[in-house]
Amino acid sequence: MLPPESETCEWKEQWTDDALRDLAAFANHKGGALYLGVRDDGTLVGAPAHDAELQRLANLITSRLGVNPSIEVQTHAGVSLIVIRVAPVQGVIGYQGRYLRRVGSTNRDLTPHELTRRFLQQSGRSWDSLPSEWGLNEVDHERLEWFVAHARTRLPHADATNPERLLRNLELLEGDRLTNAGILLFGVRPQRYFPQAQLRIGVFRSPTDIIDSHEFRGTLWEQLEGAITRFQQVLKVRYEIRVDAPTLEGLQRRDIWEYPLEALREAVINALIHRDYTSMMDIQIRIYDDRLEIANAGELPPGLTPESLYGPHASLPQNPLLARAFYYAGYIERWGTGTTRIVELCHNQGLPTPEFRATPYMQVIFFKDPYTPQHLRQQGLNERQIKAVEYVKAHGSITNSQYQSLTGVSKATATRDLEQLVERGLLVKIGITGRGTAYRLRPPNGSNGS
Repeated sequence: MLPPESETCEWKEQWTDDALRDLAAFANHKGGALYLGVRDDGTLVGAPAHDAELQRLANLITSRLGVNPSIEVQTHAGVSLIVIRVAPVQGVIGYQGRYLRRVGSTNRDLTPHELTRRFLQQSGRSWDSLPSEWGLNEVDHERLEWFVAHARTRLPHADATNPERLLRNLELLEGDRLTNAGILLFGVRPQRYFPQAQLRIGVFRSPTDIIDSHEFRGTLWEQLEGAITRFQQVLKVRYEIRVDAPTLEGLQRRDIWEYPLEALREAVINALIHRDYTSMMDIQIRIYDDRLEIANAGELPPGLTPESLYGPHASLPQNPLLARAFYYAGYIERWGTGTTRIVELCHNQGLPTPEFRATPYMQVIFFKDPYTPQHLRQQGLNERQIKAVEYVKAHGSITNSQYQSLTGVSKATATRDLEQLVERGLLVKIGITGRGTAYRLRPPNGSNGS
């Protein structure tokens, strides 16, 4: 069956040079296939599929676009079609002075911001490695000394008394100029040079009703520190006391925040070192009653998807010099473990799996409520049990007979379903066996709730 026109498929009744525009747009996006011999309404009219024509098209595409297409002949409903495929490219392909990408079933011009990023890819350099106009006189020496102290384990011979040598060894100095990474890490007030390099945290009642907003500037280290401090000011915390011995020293208190601070820290670091600094979008953190969202400009490298972030994956930093500095300072590892650690920390606290999104920008969303239908399905609950948990959330408890009325099942099935919810640690049984028995949500601290 012929695939429909889409972001990776285009139909053409016959070859014209306009087809080069479609192939360039495919190459600048995810790659795609051009079907020759198909009208706009899907009528198959066929194409001259002889060897000379295939060779002519291959030579034309290679000479005009600089890409090597894959060309084959396919037969659909007894009609021969020519199928031309191109793979996605690193960098950008231009055609007649325009740079296009595929959006849905149409071609759109790349924005200046997108072009800048593509040209960087084509040059083989990262944005953070480009030299700036600032020299060593713009270095914050106190922050450099702070870094050396934190990097002592991984850079035992680092020496802040010779800033030029240290920054050159870190590839943060090119000639007599700081690189972009050098400014963000060790510049005095980097926003004088990069006004977009800041972080904002807002507390919201709804997407349009903001209660409070704070901006954090300075070096990336200062932005991270400011964000964590702000989390501690606005997020709720409870305390868990553990008695290891009947003495004051045997009392251990553990702070349990609404969201694990270590997970939030990992997510903010990811945003700082992976964001696209050619975009004027700053890092935006929105705190709602039921969730916390962290968004930054950028997109996933080729080969990675939001789904791949939940497990082991390649480490492909957008800004490798920034990532290396955070690694030396002991803030991250080099093996792409940050997102898996975020998920693990949330699970350890009984919170739902965070959601990673690759929309026009990168986003990670933390959820507070472990009893959302989505999270319950991830734990393997059936729809009856999910409905029961929702009922308990609304009414405080549920009995066996109420479960039967709610779901229409027998007493035996209701008993089995409810006992499974107790075994999974979602509900606790209250009262004596029989008509007095009810089921409530298990409190977050894991007590029996009585």
